[in-house]
Amino acid sequence: MFKRMQSMQMQAVHCFQIMGPDQHEYRAIIAIHHTHLGPALGGCRCLHYAHEQLAFDDAMRLAQGMSYKAALANVQQGGGKAVILLPNNVDVDDVDRNFLFTWFGQCVEQLNGQYITAMDVGTQVGDMDVIASQTQHVASASNIGDPAQATANGVMVGIKAALKFHFNSSEVKGKSFAVQGLGHVGWRVAKQLLNLGGEVFVADPEEEKNWQAQTLGMTVVAVDEILTQPCDVLVPCALGGVIHDDIVDQLQCKIIAGSANNQLANDDVALKLTQLNILYAPDYIINAGGLIFASVNYRNNNYESLNIDHQSAAEIDELIKQKIDSIYQTLIEIFQQARQNNQDVNYVANEVARTRLDENIEPSVQLKAQAKGDINYAA
Repeated sequence: MFKRMQSMQMQAVHCFQIMGPDQHEYRAIIAIHHTHLGPALGGCRCLHYAHEQLAFDDAMRLAQGMSYKAALANVQQGGGKAVILLPNNVDVDDVDRNFLFTWFGQCVEQLNGQYITAMDVGTQVGDMDVIASQTQHVASASNIGDPAQATANGVMVGIKAALKFHFNSSEVKGKSFAVQGLGHVGWRVAKQLLNLGGEVFVADPEEEKNWQAQTLGMTVVAVDEILTQPCDVLVPCALGGVIHDDIVDQLQCKIIAGSANNQLANDDVALKLTQLNILYAPDYIINAGGLIFASVNYRNNNYESLNIDHQSAAEIDELIKQKIDSIYQTLIEIFQQARQNNQDVNYVANEVARTRLDENIEPSVQLKAQAKGDINYAA
């Protein structure tokens, strides 16, 4: 475990466990990767895991991704992630969520603000409200709202950047898109693509979602065929690790640009994508809209304790929009650097993120310098 933490440069991994009212043991992991730019912020997943090591790896990889995401999105947060391991013999619908998230809120509170939690796979706004009854360190309760629309908006900005770089036009109309997963974010992205004139293929395990998509004019394909669907842009919006060694040679897309975290199973896949001339938009850049939304609203709601100025709702909306719009230029410049240096995009993005974290320059300072033209912020 310690070797794994060292290889990923983790600051800390916290483990918690409790016996539930159903006499089953519940466990939680909170991984903190980096806090030099601010407290670690990252969602809480609530899932079944085949074994504990998968949960630890998930938490640490996602925490690292959150650090990189914050650094490239100009957000004053560190990277963290939490996972709650549901007992494998307990169905999700049978979990006492009030008990579970009350307890998890107490776990978060024990860390004294080092980690700020938020929604993720398997959690919802109602769960965040329960957590908020135990700690103020939660960034997507009802007083802040669901970050899904902001995430979807960022994905759309990223898709347009990738289209511009690959096709020399950011026009969605006339292009084809294969959207894997119609959850909170995937559904919003699919509808925006359709409304802009794109041809949209979708797949989701829930037939009701597929039926809704079909009624709007989207084409439903099988779950096990969506990744290899011929298209201009593959849009993974489900779980991570979907682009792996066994499938990469079967891809029939020109671009991969979606909201799912950790889409690539390993770094070798990124190199293979470059060799296949498939442009990859790094997930932690393109899906940063949710982090931007959560961070800006959390900081504004806690302005007194953070000793910062309070902003109006209109000012907050504009700030979030500006930061999400900046995803476009960040991606364009990373794409350009990768092409100029004959490197894969994922490698370049990781190096830029690590450099920013190592420099420990506050994003607010960097943004001011960029506005004055003193630095080229997107490398």
